[in-house]
Amino acid sequence: MKKWISCILLSALLITALPVYPVTAAETDCTGKLVASGSNINVSLSFPLAATEKITSLRFKLKVSVTSGKMNEPVFTFNNAVQSDVKESGIIKDNDSNNYIVDVVMSGKKGNLVFPANGQADIGTLSLKPSGSTYKISTQFTGINGENPSAEYVTETGQSAIEVPLVNTEIITTEGSSSGQSSSSSGYVPSATKKPDASAEPSASPSATNTPGVNEPSGTSAPGTPEEPGGNNNTFDKDKKPSMSASAKKGSRVITFKWNIIDGADGYIFYSASGKSGNYKRIRTILKPDRITCNVTMAYASSYSLRMRAFKTADDGSRIFGQYSKVKKLTTAPAKVKGVKARISGTKINLSWKKVKNAKGYQIYAGKKKNGSYSLVKTLKKGSVLKTTVKNNKKYKFFKARAYVNNASKKRVYGNFCAGVKAKA
Repeated sequence: MKKWISCILLSALLITALPVYPVTAAETDCTGKLVASGSNINVSLSFPLAATEKITSLRFKLKVSVTSGKMNEPVFTFNNAVQSDVKESGIIKDNDSNNYIVDVVMSGKKGNLVFPANGQADIGTLSLKPSGSTYKISTQFTGINGENPSAEYVTETGQSAIEVPLVNTEIITTEGSSSGQSSSSSGYVPSATKKPDASAEPSASPSATNTPGVNEPSGTSAPGTPEEPGGNNNTFDKDKKPSMSASAKKGSRVITFKWNIIDGADGYIFYSASGKSGNYKRIRTILKPDRITCNVTMAYASSYSLRMRAFKTADDGSRIFGQYSKVKKLTTAPAKVKGVKARISGTKINLSWKKVKNAKGYQIYAGKKKNGSYSLVKTLKKGSVLKTTVKNNKKYKFFKARAYVNNASKKRVYGNFCAGVKAKA
């Protein structure tokens, strides 16, 4: 069983602008389309033409049900035009029924867009494998975390996977008999009545991933769910826990992971959980077994629980997972303060700035020269406070500010200072 791999090379980000004309339903609906050709099902998706961000990672699921006859495990083949660095499909059989879940994941670097400008993407082909001349098989989109059809995606500007409903999807029924094979569409599948909260961390994922969870997409279960290995390799010690450290430079949201090599491993997977949900998603997969460090860009001013584990790839392509490392907790710095203004008003200097997301407070510094030394003149302990005053001291000609958040130990984590701003009358 594979899991959601979220794309993590998402720095130096771009945001495309919303069009100024009214947005129609066709521009906001996300749809999935299945077209049958014999026992092959072509799979394509259409994402909003009015989307404000470019999609680099995508995850969705198909449900294949054998209502009569027998079928071997289906195979999903990606279209060569898909630009993703990672293209994976996990096939999971329900042992209590003749159902399969096909978990499809794509994840790419910035610029490797899953959807071109027209919002349409031909993802690939699902090949059904009926084992007899008489059978009836239905194929449909299903949900990431439920029955209602949905998809998860990660954009160039975010780590968290966003789940959206797929509307107007159909069930495709493929039948075979002694007189020949036929396929037919059997109506629409109800879409979700409510869009999931985009701020919630998907449990699956990435992410990645999630990530899957971003984010790294590839699978259906949350990290920690037992996965059936397809083989065995005595050189890989799956009971050995990796030793992992996680750190971020002052003022940075980039987390640096370091770890020890696990003998026999083919790679390593990193997970994060944020907030109080406790749901981990994949944020990075390393496919070089001798690598011992990597960087992952996360959200500003956010607290994470982080862990990793090694894996071995079996002969049939499934993964055998090792133990999780100990959990490391880390809080990233808030973003740099923007829009600082300093106005002289008699014996006072009025200062204002733009709000920094998730900030718990701000510090104001003053100095004689723009690029000289500065001294702390005020600390504001509320992130909602966006202005203050200080005495008009002649030696205070330039001002700069920084935001801060509190980590799990209630210690402050500071963002970078903005450039010095001269006080004006």
